[in-house]
This record gives sequence, C-alpha cells and structure tokens, in this order.
Amino acid sequence: AYVLDKTGQRIDRRNAEDIFTSLYNNQIPPGAADAVHYRFKVPESASSTLTIRASLRYRKFDTNYMRLFQGEDFDGNDLPIMTIAQDTLSLPIGSAGVAQVEALAVPQWQRWNDYGIGLLRKRDRGQLRQAEEAFKQVVAAGRPDGPLNLARVYLREGRLDEAAEALKDAASFEPAAPPWSVAYFTGLVNLQNGFLDEAIENFRSVAETRFNDARARGFDFSKDYRLLNELAQTLFERAKLERGDGRRAQRDAYLDEAVVWFGRALEIDPENAEAHYGLAQIFSARGEQQQAAYHRSLHARYKIDDNARDRAVAAARRSNPAADHAANAVVIYDLQRFGNFELPPKPGAGP
Repeated sequence: AYVLDKTGQRIDRRNAEDIFTSLYNNQIPPGAADAVHYRFKVPESASSTLTIRASLRYRKFDTNYMRLFQGEDFDGNDLPIMTIAQDTLSLPIGSAGVAQVEALAVPQWQRWNDYGIGLLRKRDRGQLRQAEEAFKQVVAAGRPDGPLNLARVYLREGRLDEAAEALKDAASFEPAAPPWSVAYFTGLVNLQNGFLDEAIENFRSVAETRFNDARARGFDFSKDYRLLNELAQTLFERAKLERGDGRRAQRDAYLDEAVVWFGRALEIDPENAEAHYGLAQIFSARGEQQQAAYHRSLHARYKIDDNARDRAVAAARRSNPAADHAANAVVIYDLQRFGNFELPPKPGAGP
C-alpha cells in the first residue's frame, strides 16, 4: 500500500498518525486474489520453449526507511528477503505446443478462479470482460464458484437478469455455492431491481447468520458493518413507500428496524460515516431534529473530504512517475526497463 499524508507525501517513516489516504492499495484480503501484468520482449534468437520463473518475495522495510534510520552508515538495504511462493512456466515458441506449469500443484479450476478474482477486483471497471471469460472456465470445470463469481461480474456491469440467472445456477450446483453468498448477492440484485421486500429478507438472513453450516464453521455475519448498513438503508428506502396516515405504523416499523441495524454498525465502527448519515436521514424524517443534528455532525466529522483527498493524490502522482504508473486501475509493468534498481550515490562519492 502506498499511503499518503494530507500534502501527498508518502508515509514512509512509520508515522502512522499522519495517514490520510492511499494512492493505491494492493493488499490481498483473505480468500481473495490479485492479478499482476508484466510485459517483456521475447529474444529474437529464442526457439523451442521460453521458461519463465516468477517469485513472490517480501522484505520488512523498504530502502527509504532503512536510509532514514541508518543515516550516514547506510550502505544499501541488506535486510533478508523471504520467498513466499514461486512458480515456473514453460511456453512454446514458434510452433504448436502446450504451456507447462511445473512447480505449484494447484487445480486448474482454482487457477482460473483466482485469476478471475484478481481481474474482478481491479479498480473502476477493471477487467470485467476478461474476468467473465475466466469464470466461464470455472463453470466448465463444474465448480459452483464459477456462476457465483459470474454474478459478481454481471452486477458490476449492471447486467441484472444475467446476474440473477447465474445465482440460480450457483444455488443448484452439486455441491452448491455457499448459501449465504448466494443470499447476499441475490439481495443486491433484488435491491437494484427495486424488489425491496425480497432484498430485505435476503440481507436479514445473512445478518442473522441463518445458515447451519455457517454457524457450525463459526461465521457471524452480524459483524460485517457494510452488510448492516446495506440492510438498514434498504429498510429506510422501504419505509418511504409507506405513504399516508393509514400506513404510519408500517412506516415506523421499517424505520425502527433501520435504526437498530445502523446502531449495530456503529457498535462495531463508531466512526462509520455511512451509518451516521443514515441515522441523520431517519431522525430527520421522524421530526427528531436534535438526534438528526447529532448524527449529521458526526457524519461531517468522519466522512472523507473528497477535495482534500484528490489534492493529496494529485500531488503524489505529480511527484513520483513510478507511483503514478502503479496507481492506474490496470497496470502493466515493463520487465525490461533500465535504471530503476540503481541506488543514488552516497554523499561525497564519485560518479
């Protein structure tokens, strides 16, 4: 993660108190994956096969930080480098052949699925068409992950009918996709289609962890404040449909439940701007202006200042061409570039 302070300077001195926003964040959360793109030129003299060796490596501190605390004694970053994973791929050149993967014993469907997830998680619209093709390979392999992740792609693209069909396929697979995942994404489809009652029931079933297998595995989805906010906001939207004095009791019931779910989100994250905004809306609709003003003030305090964030990001991108390149939604790294790994000369050293 390339993290910035308010002026667009990189946080590289362990000064966590100055963290304001990120230029990019390439961390991979549990259960997810990432896809990294490299470009290189195959030598004209190459024939038969081309062997590519790739390693994922980790070193605790970067060179800037090492230089900071070592001062004049700095003589390069000599911290140990840990190899987390490595693999080898052989590609045929100039003739028909099949690529051979040598090192990792990973099922083919899982390779396609991880690749698709990495493409799906790209920022903005990312590489959704490529992700769709990858997940179709998972479907062909007979895995429920395929249609489930296809539904996520279709949701991002607004292809709601196709998303609904993919979720039905995921639920009918043998074995079926996790029902809590199917319920959550079905809720998103219903919400976007305006089927609020169905969406509320979908989200409730997940928030209350109504799945025996999930409970047996120790899952508790009531700790996901994003889900709680989604459910609460959907309840608020449903309450707006109850118009007239004769519908006041139904309207108040939806609003009361929305307050409960927003409140649970704040128990987990008291600085959750979305929950404070939702509560401000609800209390304002009820005429409880003191409570509405309280949550509006907290929303104003905790919400992201988009203008300040944009200024910090723009300053960072102007000052560092490499970081500017790496901050794009889809990045292609040139392997055959020169000069990027040379250390600056030590003070007083010759050319």
